[in-house]
Amino acid sequence: MTDDAGESRSGDGDAGESSGLSLSLPPITLPEVRLPERVRLAFPVPEPPEKVSTPIRVDASWGLVAVAVADALDAVAVAWAGPEALAWARAAAGVALGVALVGAPGLLYVWELLAILGGIGWLALAPTLTALVLVRLVADSR
Repeated sequence: MTDDAGESRSGDGDAGESSGLSLSLPPITLPEVRLPERVRLAFPVPEPPEKVSTPIRVDASWGLVAVAVADALDAVAVAWAGPEALAWARAAAGVALGVALVGAPGLLYVWELLAILGGIGWLALAPTLTALVLVRLVADSR
């Protein structure tokens, strides 16, 4: 029993599977628009706003307390677990703090790692970071 109505019903079944209402338009082409050469379009491009970042000012005494605490924790780690314990991690943290607080002279903190590797690990008890910051504060005050 196939008739034209049956065929259209089966065709409608495929369309019924898609949900919602659909609408199709014929392809639309717009005519080409050309402006005369003497007419130029200029689009203003706004300049990005200037980033205003105010530096964080920390009192020197608080910075000195912070590095003294860091050196004390380092000394406790050396006294408790021995100088060889976490030598690379302590040296990396010390160099990172030294460079952040003092600049390039903060790289001198590496001497503690060299002392440990040289077998004179108890020299790591020295408050190197505090000394570097004190030297920086004295140099900046001149």
